[in-house]
Amino acid sequence: MTKASTFSIIKLMKFLIIFLFSFNIFASYPYFKFDEKKLKLNKDAHNRYIRPQLKNIKAEYYLIAKKLSPIHASIIKLRESALKFIFDYNAKFTECEQQQKEQAYCEVDVSSLLNSSYEVDKNIQTLRKESIHRDFLKDDNIAGYMSFTKHLDDVEVLNSQIQRYLELKKIVNSTVYTTYTPLFTDLSNTVIRFNIVINFVFIDLIPETLQDTFEALLIHFIAPLEERMINNYSPKWFILELGKLNLTWNTYHMNLEKGSKEFPEQYIKIVKLMHNRWNSILKLIF
Repeated sequence: MTKASTFSIIKLMKFLIIFLFSFNIFASYPYFKFDEKKLKLNKDAHNRYIRPQLKNIKAEYYLIAKKLSPIHASIIKLRESALKFIFDYNAKFTECEQQQKEQAYCEVDVSSLLNSSYEVDKNIQTLRKESIHRDFLKDDNIAGYMSFTKHLDDVEVLNSQIQRYLELKKIVNSTVYTTYTPLFTDLSNTVIRFNIVINFVFIDLIPETLQDTFEALLIHFIAPLEERMINNYSPKWFILELGKLNLTWNTYHMNLEKGSKEFPEQYIKIVKLMHNRWNSILKLIF
């Protein structure tokens, strides 16, 4: 048996042990199985406590990423500018759908979207320069750097496609030519892809042994909460998804605090702080 195959078997066994151990914990955990009708969630509690705590959890997730990989300060700036565009687009998309109930084409002001897209472009260029000039490329992250470069290229291409459409839309709005351009809602597939690849860029330069853990939290916890509970207030969604969110969070917490030898011990206190914040939210609504 080769060393590579032995290593793969060991990794698989470790995963199964952690999974079975976590399943036993979560099955008896009071915040995993619950009666949705008994939860106490209102907008005042959301504005005053839940949203600020979620923002803090996100900020601390970002902080750990920056400590693991200093270039993440610029990656975070890019991701935040992309999120601003995405959330603005979603609002315009809803406005457009309302108009299309009464007419074939919608007329929405895309100026703010264009400005957001230009900001994304500026942050892409800043990140490119930094990734070239910073001495952070090492033997153990060459594969991650190659993925990062490819995904950053993809983000730039998608953002250029978005810009071209929005610039055309701005010109033809309120003219007879608007009927000859693609629908505003047709841009949604490009925006969805843009959102997905931005998250790839965020993960690529996290140390390889920690990427799966950080990606799982970003995709299944941070990102949906950003959209539904930080940028908006979606109580029904939050209650329905609470079990999954809690499972995702506790898996991340357990992996970093007890399951990963590669995670620097000095950062565990940040994870514990995040864990306390999440549990304080749960205690508020249970």
